[in-house]
This record gives sequence, structure tokens and C-alpha cells, in this order.
Amino acid sequence: MKRKIYLCVILIITLVSCDDSLDLNPISAYSAGGFYQTQSDFELASNGVYDILQSLGSKIALDLEARSDNVQDDLQNNYSNNSMHRFLDNETTSDVSSLWIYYWMMIDRCNEIIDKIDDGTFEEEEYRSYYKGEAYFLRGYAYFSLGWQYGGTQIIDHKMKIDEIKTTKRSTQTETLDFAASDLENAASLLPEKWKSYELGKATKYAAQGILARLYLFQKKYSDAKPLLESIINSGYYKMATNYEDCFLDKYDNSSEHVFQIQYISGDLNEGNDFVSQEVPQFYRSELFPSGGCSGANMVSYDLYDSYEDGDFRRDFSIQKGYTDNTGIYDPTTLFYIKFAHGTIPANRSDYEVNLPILRYTDVKLMYAEVLNEEGYKASGEAFEIINKVRSRAGLSALTSSDISLQEDFRTALFKERRVEFSCEFMRLFDLLRTDKAMSVMNTFFTRTEEGSGKYKMEEYRKIFAIPLHELNNMSEEYMWQNPGY
Repeated sequence: MKRKIYLCVILIITLVSCDDSLDLNPISAYSAGGFYQTQSDFELASNGVYDILQSLGSKIALDLEARSDNVQDDLQNNYSNNSMHRFLDNETTSDVSSLWIYYWMMIDRCNEIIDKIDDGTFEEEEYRSYYKGEAYFLRGYAYFSLGWQYGGTQIIDHKMKIDEIKTTKRSTQTETLDFAASDLENAASLLPEKWKSYELGKATKYAAQGILARLYLFQKKYSDAKPLLESIINSGYYKMATNYEDCFLDKYDNSSEHVFQIQYISGDLNEGNDFVSQEVPQFYRSELFPSGGCSGANMVSYDLYDSYEDGDFRRDFSIQKGYTDNTGIYDPTTLFYIKFAHGTIPANRSDYEVNLPILRYTDVKLMYAEVLNEEGYKASGEAFEIINKVRSRAGLSALTSSDISLQEDFRTALFKERRVEFSCEFMRLFDLLRTDKAMSVMNTFFTRTEEGSGKYKMEEYRKIFAIPLHELNNMSEEYMWQNPGY
């Protein structure tokens, strides 16, 4: 299936572009007048949006993970991710701009599909709904991301001329998230429960429901999230991987553990996963990393490393402590992620086969446990069963009501479990923000010696990123303005 999608992406590049800069221009900028007419056209167009998500993957994984207590400050790192870790980023920071651009590219391509698909000719009518559903899903995901990461943004729900866009006023964060929720609801009503065997990896009804449930948890709308999570759990399509390591091996991509992943394929097609090596020191060589890592890699914090309980298999599978560089110098203290590196080793460091998880079934189950606890603490209830199944897979003993006797204590245990379960999966910042703990956790973390003993600080306004300067320069202040504090 992955090969099918990316052969389609390669074909669309060949058809509509004479160079390799597909990701720098919306598809509408160079599509032929005869395009967007047939079922095949819309299949190609839909795959083109996934292609942007693929390019976006390493950015969100690197930058969102960096902006948390999972990552350690690096005095040698002058790249955007370390500025974002220190909360020193602003409207000119390159990755603040890159994330914004990729989300808007997805929105633009999705709008093109939604605008034109009803007039297209389809041999299989159900695919009209499926491709429209994909466009709603990917647009909803982009607006959700813009909402929680940047605050309110413009709502552009169809193709507009530049002059129209420039006079469309920025919406509030709540309005942006509500629009994303509407898109995800539409997607869930249009997408199939399951694609054909050669189409695995494409968004399904359950992917839309899962991301929508995540959005509702961000808004603390637990009763709205519950039926969505129950729909996924009761579908019969998903189950937790028996072994934790199976969640991150390319041979188990698109397995029942994964509700939605960003798809990658190796083979020097420029479609490989480059994130794996971006978490590894540049001058390290080993069997896992024969081509080494990258400058500006995220280093893992000792705060995260020490948060694993004794006997937790996940720690040493996910994090390596110490390494010998290519000159023979031994560094016994540096920590870095190796979580996604245990599968097929590619010929070059930017060409890993392994997919990047956006929504795992384990996350669905833990979100459901959270909802159950918010409804009311129950000693030895289903929420306990869920968290203990996750712990058992990691080699840990079960928690009981003797260990956790209050609702707030269960919340604490749950989010501790989420931190170690989803380390390197760029969920930590999202969880800190939605639980209103980001400032207290990060500012306590910054008092650590290796973090500069209070040199850095997270302030209230930095719960969201700055609006990129190029966006402000293109819009009048009446319609687009900088987030307060920047």
C-alpha cells in the first residue's frame, strides 16, 4: 500500500511539475486546466496532501518534542528546535514558520479537492465520499494543529483569491478548534471503516474519530470524546500490540496497534523517514546508525530518563545512554532516542522505512481511561484495567486502589504513564498544555543544573507559538495580528 501511495505521488509530481519543489507550492498553482475531473485525478490529488503530511512529519516530531521536559538543553545546538526548547523562539524562527506553511499547504490542497470533487466523474461512487472524507480529515488535522499550536487563525474553507484571503479576519482559538471539529465530524461520516488491503495507511472513519476525541480532550469535553473512543474500541479492528517494540518496527507498520500513521517508504525515492536519525548525535556510528546522526539532534533529558520505573522495558528500548563517537571518544552521559531505529536499517540516514505514529490504539485506550476517571473515580474499575494492561506490557506491576485512592492521584499516574509510553512521539507538550501544567512543569524543569539553573523560563504567552513574520507582512493588522507577548 505504501508503495501504491508514493508511486501515485511520484506520478503527480511528474504530471504537474518540472522540478522537485512540489512541497513549496500548492497543487492549485500548477495543476492543468483539465485536472480534477476524474476519479484518478482526485486519487492523485488526495495522495498529494498525504505527501505534505509526510514532509511535515519530521518537523512536528522534532520541534514539538523539543518544546517539553523530555528534551535536554544543548549548548552546541543553534537550530530552531533548541530555541523552541528554551522558549526563545519568535516570529522569525525558521521552524515556527515551516510548521505554519506546511499546515496551510495542506489546507489549500484540501480546499481544491472539496471545491471540485462534486463535479468530478467517478466510476466507483463511494470513492467520491472517501476522497472528500480524506480532504476533510487532513484539513481538520491541519486546523486542529494550527489552533492549539498558534491560537486562532483564519478560516479558509474554499479556494480564494489572494485579495479575499487578505481581507479574511483571523478567528479565535475556540472558533478555529470548532471548525477543525466540524471537519473531523464530516470526515468520520464520509470515510470508510476500512480500506481495501492495498490501500492500508489512508485515513479511516476511526482515525477521524480518534483525532476528534483528542481535540475534545484538549477542550476538556470528556462527554463528547467518550462515544468516539468507544466507537473505535468496539469496532473490532484494533488491539494493543502484544510487545511494546512491535509498535515501532517497520514490519508492523499499519498493524492493529496503529489507527493512523504518516507513511514512509525507503529505496531512495525521496519518500523515506528522516526523523529517526535526527534524534541521534551527528558523529555517532553503530549497527543501528551506520550513517550516523545529525547536527542539532534532540538530546533526551535526565528528567525523562529518571521518570521510568525500575524494570520498565520501555526506557532502554527508547533511549540510549552514552556513546563512542567516530574518533573513539567515549561520552558516558548523553542520552538520545533510538525508539524508531530497531527495524530495517536503510542505506542512508534519511531513508528509514518505519512510519511515524499520529494515533496509536494504546493512546485511544489511555484517553478512554482518562475519560472514565473524569466521570468519577472507581477503585479497580475499567480505567485501572486499561492502565495496568499498558504497564504489564512494559514489564511493570499493576496499580491498585491502595496505590491510587483518589481521582487526582489517578490523573497523576495516568499522565506519568503517558509520558513514558509516548516519549519521542511528540505528545508531551500537548498533554502539558491541556492539563494546564505546562508552565509549572517546565519552569520547575528549567531549575535543573543541566537546564541552566533557571536561565530559561516559560511565560504564559508562550503556550502558543508566534505568528510567523512573513504572514504578518502579507496581511494588514486589522485582519492578522501577532499573538500578545511576542
